[in-house]
Amino acid sequence: MIQIAVYGKGGIGKSTVSANISYALADIGKKVMQIGCDPKHDSTRALLNGREQTTVLNYIKDTPPFDRRLEKVVLDGLNGIKCVEAGGPEPGIGCAGRGILSTFDTLRRLGVDDMDINVKVYDVLGDVVCGGFAVPLRNEYADGVYLVTSGEFMSLYAANNILKGIRNFDKGIPRVAGIILNCRGMDNEQSAVERFAEAVSLPIVARVPRSSLFAEAEKKGVPLLHMFPDSDEAAELRKIAESVVSISNDPSLLLESKPLNDEQMGRIAAGEYVLPNPEGTVPDGPVCRTCIRKTGSEKKREKLVASCAAAGAVYGCTTVTDSVTIIHGPRSCAHIMSSSRNLSEIRRGRKRKFMDDPQFMRIESTDMDDTVSVFGGAGLLEQKIRDLILEGCTRFFIVTTCVSGIIGDNVIDVVTAMSNQHPGLYFRVVEADGNILGDWEDGYVEAADAVADMIDRDVTASGRSVNLIAERYFFRINEDKDDDAVALLNRFGIGVNCRFMYETGMDSIVNFKHGTLNYMVNDDAMARGVAKVLEKKINIRVEEDPLPCGLYELKRFAERVGEVFNMREEAAEVIRKEEAEYWEAIHGLRKRLEGKKVSIESFYFHSIDWLIELILDLKMEISFIGLAPEREWKTERRKRSRFEDTIAFTKDYWPDDASDDTERIIPDIILGDSGRTGIADVHHMSFVRAGVGVKCVIRFATEMADVMSAPPVEGWRLDGRGEMMGDERYAGN
Repeated sequence: MIQIAVYGKGGIGKSTVSANISYALADIGKKVMQIGCDPKHDSTRALLNGREQTTVLNYIKDTPPFDRRLEKVVLDGLNGIKCVEAGGPEPGIGCAGRGILSTFDTLRRLGVDDMDINVKVYDVLGDVVCGGFAVPLRNEYADGVYLVTSGEFMSLYAANNILKGIRNFDKGIPRVAGIILNCRGMDNEQSAVERFAEAVSLPIVARVPRSSLFAEAEKKGVPLLHMFPDSDEAAELRKIAESVVSISNDPSLLLESKPLNDEQMGRIAAGEYVLPNPEGTVPDGPVCRTCIRKTGSEKKREKLVASCAAAGAVYGCTTVTDSVTIIHGPRSCAHIMSSSRNLSEIRRGRKRKFMDDPQFMRIESTDMDDTVSVFGGAGLLEQKIRDLILEGCTRFFIVTTCVSGIIGDNVIDVVTAMSNQHPGLYFRVVEADGNILGDWEDGYVEAADAVADMIDRDVTASGRSVNLIAERYFFRINEDKDDDAVALLNRFGIGVNCRFMYETGMDSIVNFKHGTLNYMVNDDAMARGVAKVLEKKINIRVEEDPLPCGLYELKRFAERVGEVFNMREEAAEVIRKEEAEYWEAIHGLRKRLEGKKVSIESFYFHSIDWLIELILDLKMEISFIGLAPEREWKTERRKRSRFEDTIAFTKDYWPDDASDDTERIIPDIILGDSGRTGIADVHHMSFVRAGVGVKCVIRFATEMADVMSAPPVEGWRLDGRGEMMGDERYAGN
């Protein structure tokens, strides 16, 4: 069997040519199937005497998988030609390209490959506009590709783009059968096509003249070959069928794709001759994906964390406890996002509260499947909102995923219509479209922008209270009653007004500006991104320093709150007690840690001054500090370390640089935030920002001393020589 694809600019006559190719092949005894790959589903009309047929996409939309039958979408046409139409969504909604993928997958599942067919003819929509319509270009579907064109420049331009698409799919296999000139009757038309054909080194298989016979045959709902078999036009069309038979018998007749670049196409348009590109060269630089792909380490350096922005947006939106977040996407996306959110809360030590108020109860999904991705999911979203309103929900966040973004669902219009119908309800859309915003961090910051819309701008600060910004589970702040942050603030006589972006009700968010001071809970990219949103959106000042970690930061914090709340003496008394507790613990731990060599690898956190301070106070020796590159807008407010003038930092440092440095330095312990492990005889300990105050720092130092009291590697991981199994240094020895 041979499979051919007929491509060309929209309206160039591909369907007419395809139907006549199929008819001519069937006329010489070939068993032919024609598959129309155009949403307007008119490719096979001339083979069915003008009848329409059920499209594959409409069939799968209305028929459950277990009831589907191949004969329902394959009709017998003239000369026994098997006719199939892919179909597509209504204009302006859904994704017709995705529909092509669904059509081919459905036909395969229903057994089309088992049918007794000699030739498959794919009639494909217009230009190669997306991956869906490029499917018939792939090796498994098209053995040979014909380009239908006229002498018009845009038609030739589309043909050249198709050649580029073929080149992108080819793996050194020639698959271009030739050019079909479908004349429009313009001046010098044949000359223009001949110049293009010569430049791309392709033959003109047939020259089909402009003729009224095609219109007459179309009125009767038949191919021209059926109605006017002895015409000159029919003779040209039969040349294409002869070409199909020839390449079927001798695939070596197929040619490589050699598209022109834009400058060369401009010369064609100007009526000039263009020499063919030299063998083995490509005009626009490398097109092989392997050639243009960056190396692994270079690619990693583009963005340290590559993850889904929609997931970050969902995490942020679900922090509003009296709202519901609708994930407009597949059920699998919702499952992964909700599972990640819930597990993070369990790790935080919030099991009791988690069971009382599970996060997944605040996450809903439109459960978009493949059918919806083809025909659009706006109606599905509207119905989901209506159902939730009936259940009593009044506050909605809607987060879009890859599928809804790719197919172009107009979520804003849906939500605007629902808001107009229900003016008392709150709606906010976060158009994450999977990762169109960036990565997880960017989605989280976009969610902050959405949540900030709830804040009443006219509220004024009152009382001794602060707002905590961008608090997340991995800061090791446990249940509220044992919360380091709340406990520390209480010692200063300060309350918490709003925990923005962590388990907060709408009333608290609305009255956010009641808080007098605004503190980030941590100093990282996401926290600073959220701070920037709030400063710009509601005209507040977020403190440059985050909540204090370590003695130095605690003293700065005390000075600030003492000044703002006119409580300098109370603040000084708190510091005296905290400082005494800190030094008592440090003196005890020095006996176990003094003189030990430490390497620090920080790839995620903006500030590690608390850690450097702790190591110096313990009189440990800092052998090395590696810091990842600063990243774009996320570090606009990044402070210099107060230790930069006295300690050497290695900047632009990456995890793949670390192993060599570890072996060169051989520290007693490596403190890192990437989770990597190193050589067998070095202790490793992961760190995040320890928490708030000095008690958390003391806990970290105690844990570090305990880690160093144990063997660097568990005994079961050592081989008979005492070396770590799998250590690359000993491989092959």
